[in-house]
Amino acid sequence: MKILTRDFGEVEVNEEDIFSFEEKIFGFEDYTDFIMLYDDDFNGEYVWLQSVEEPDLCFIAANPTLIPDYKPDFAKEAVKALGKGKFEYWVLMVAKENILDCTVNLKSPLIINLDTHKGMQLILEEKYPIRYYLFKPESGKEDK
Repeated sequence: MKILTRDFGEVEVNEEDIFSFEEKIFGFEDYTDFIMLYDDDFNGEYVWLQSVEEPDLCFIAANPTLIPDYKPDFAKEAVKALGKGKFEYWVLMVAKENILDCTVNLKSPLIINLDTHKGMQLILEEKYPIRYYLFKPESGKEDK
């Protein structure tokens, strides 16, 4: 099927690649179906989470391996909400004009079950910042 996207124009996607967010993304509860779009230039470090329902709704998410010591514990909640399967998680990014000002939300990662094609955003119990500067030299600095 073809969908219209914010950043890539019209793209062809397989229906089996659509993830259903039954546990909605906070603030975007009207939208449930998303596709993950990759740009080869970014080597899997970033993904565009594009709404299938709304072309202008697209999130940029960062691969959590970019953040040292970020190892959230979400297994129980994820299995309960999304079923058993293989999981991956991403952190939502707030893009800014100056790349050094870009932040990611470590408190509420997106959890994806690759087997059931279900997703959710989870608020973690652990003390992680909502605004973590990804590119600042003093990594780990939190926006107060």
